[in-house]
Amino acid sequence: MNDTNIRQLMERFLNAETTLEEERALYEYFQGDDIADDLKPYREAFQGFAAVSGMDKPMPQKQTPAWVIVLRTVTSMAAIFLVGLFFFINGEAPEAPQLATTTTLTAPTPAFCEGSTPRELYMCYMERKRETPSVYSLIKKRIYENEQ
Repeated sequence: MNDTNIRQLMERFLNAETTLEEERALYEYFQGDDIADDLKPYREAFQGFAAVSGMDKPMPQKQTPAWVIVLRTVTSMAAIFLVGLFFFINGEAPEAPQLATTTTLTAPTPAFCEGSTPRELYMCYMERKRETPSVYSLIKKRIYENEQ
């Protein structure tokens, strides 16, 4: 292309009247070495335009495999379920402890917790474990309370 055509294209480019092919021709012209001296200040600007518009190098389209999409979906659903379960279990405020004025707050310990043999310590552990409700029984209790 000669300099008069480039100047006309530059004028149309600055007025936003060029087509994509004409813009591509401008970008290619300013990528080369045979630029007129009075047009050299525009070289960096048009190289920047080419880089921003993506016309300097075509970008390959990378597609995500289907199994990655399925894995992301399943893990996000599991996370949502676990957060919902956490709020369901901990939704109700715990009851405030009642202060006893005449009795002590310590619970009586079973007689077998005082021993130091492994069997007695195990029995004490199992008795305390039976006294505390499990998460499963709390869920069953809340479901039963909601049904009535």
